[in-house]
Amino acid sequence: MRMMVLISLVLAAYAFLRGVLPLAWKWPFKVLAAVVLLGVACIFPVLRSLGGELPFAPDVPGWFLLTYCSLYTLMLIFSLLLFAASAIWNILHLFLPGLRKRGRVEQRQLWGRLVGFLFTAAVLICGIGIHEAFRTPRIHEVKLQLPVSKPFCIALLSDLHVDSMKNASTVRGWVQQTMRLHPDLIAITGDFVDGSLQQRGVALQPLAELHAPLGVYAVPGNHEYYSGYKEWAPFLRSLGLRLLENEHVELAKPGIVLAGVTDPAAGAFAQECPNVAKAVAGAPSNLPIILLSHQPRLAKDAERCRVALQLSGHTHGGMVLPLCPLIAYFNGGYVFGLYRSGNMQVYVNPGTSLWTMMPLRLGVPSEITLLKIEPATK
Repeated sequence: MRMMVLISLVLAAYAFLRGVLPLAWKWPFKVLAAVVLLGVACIFPVLRSLGGELPFAPDVPGWFLLTYCSLYTLMLIFSLLLFAASAIWNILHLFLPGLRKRGRVEQRQLWGRLVGFLFTAAVLICGIGIHEAFRTPRIHEVKLQLPVSKPFCIALLSDLHVDSMKNASTVRGWVQQTMRLHPDLIAITGDFVDGSLQQRGVALQPLAELHAPLGVYAVPGNHEYYSGYKEWAPFLRSLGLRLLENEHVELAKPGIVLAGVTDPAAGAFAQECPNVAKAVAGAPSNLPIILLSHQPRLAKDAERCRVALQLSGHTHGGMVLPLCPLIAYFNGGYVFGLYRSGNMQVYVNPGTSLWTMMPLRLGVPSEITLLKIEPATK
């Protein structure tokens, strides 16, 4: 968290020095702007002081959390736009002598108008992104081929991130969307919740309404460990979810092995780390393996263990299209959608919801994935 606070303070300082200080404002307004930027930059320690020991899942009213996180997101967008504009401004000064010859007052006025335009653009981008982040997830159909005995379909959900902004009604909406698809199997690849069982247990109760002929299966994400997985695991099982913790089940009807692993975050909490080899140990060699793994970067291990299809989440699809290469870099090259790695396919769900601490989606809608799996043609 210290690194996030430091980065936030640097961005706030930059926004003040380049976006506020050069403006022809009176000093009381500049001081007020500095105070606001400082308060927004300190979002993590402030939320921790107000909302308990879980800074990633503060126990504060939903409206307050959304407002504060939206202001933080606005500051990030404005700072980045300001940085890009400053770079272009400096380049223009180098190559356009006419701009250099303009007086200091005129240049200050030009920059002031540009800052106003950038702030307006940041507000619009932030507003659109927040609206997209909280929209009902789309249903995205994906057709795949595997060496199975009969066609079947999987409804895949991931990254629900239930917090004070999302209640039982929200979760029930996702459940109803899923059930209308009539899937043969339902899979949830982690990050159910942000908060303790006492805080969020009631909100997750509607997950008990999920059912499918082949069952409802899940694996934990890193946020389950942050939220107290030892408490959450039995609760999730009580809702009818079969948690696969470095283990597998055989499903004879479609002819598959369904395996699941824990999350790398488990090691920080003295719990069992993900182990793909253990998860598939003893699986029949004539059946294709489908692996549930919250983080897609475990794909290399999965490929070595003859997994045919890995289903993951975690990346939130990069949230914003221009950020996708950066998010992919930290996730083994995966960000969202369907990939092929050797003889294995990997599908990364971009998230059924979103972490409210970063409430933004641009060009990467949330989704419930319907995977239609057909027998492979020879």
